[in-house]
Amino acid sequence: MKNKIIRVILSVLFVAIFLLYIGPVITVGEYNLGIIAGLGFDFLLLIYIIFFNKINLLIKNINKKKVGNIVLKIISAVLCFCILLGGVAFCNVLSCSFKSEEKSDVAIVLGCVVNGDKPGIFLKGRINAAYKYLNENPKAIAILSGGQGNGENISEAKCMFNSLTQMGIDKSRLLIEDKSTSTRENFEYSKELIEKSGIKTRKITIITNDFHEYRASRFAKQNGFTPLRYPSKTPWNGYMPFATREIFGIIYQIFLAQ
Repeated sequence: MKNKIIRVILSVLFVAIFLLYIGPVITVGEYNLGIIAGLGFDFLLLIYIIFFNKINLLIKNINKKKVGNIVLKIISAVLCFCILLGGVAFCNVLSCSFKSEEKSDVAIVLGCVVNGDKPGIFLKGRINAAYKYLNENPKAIAILSGGQGNGENISEAKCMFNSLTQMGIDKSRLLIEDKSTSTRENFEYSKELIEKSGIKTRKITIITNDFHEYRASRFAKQNGFTPLRYPSKTPWNGYMPFATREIFGIIYQIFLAQ
């Protein structure tokens, strides 16, 4: 009876994980490290559910042997460490996915994929958030940060500039930074632009997707900024895949690549 209850719980967990991670694959044909990790884990969970008794018996038999017991303990320790590290990273991502109460007169809008010369779905959300922020704060200016990548006819910064001016934002309130190719460079080059423009404030508002705010804030701090957040909200069926991808980015770029 106990094993049946456990398998039911695991089955519910399998369905929940599948629904949380499959969304971008169905809606926009997106595949990334977060989606692969989530669905990969879900596949392993399914295998465990199907062969529940056989796998448990195999583990029990391996554990009876001295070498097997040591190997299982090492594997368990590594898994616990990975779960702890990933959990800390995810908690940081989640805690920074919300809007700051305070506002600043300088916003940095981070670029994302451009399809030809049109904004992709995430960039469109960031543009809309920037438009809303600039309307809420008439004295604010925005630095549009993002270079030109593969398959993009114009830079991400130029795409944002075109969209925002078409929406009615005065071009005098928009500064273009079109050299960056990563989140780290977004802030390095934006800092150079701010200094060249004679802007004195170090308090800036970061406009990007909610799952991206934490990593962006870390890079902002590394460049001497005091970051505030104004996130573009990600649909529920897209948040977990990209938040999971962010975990890998955080672990590598912030924890390891110092």
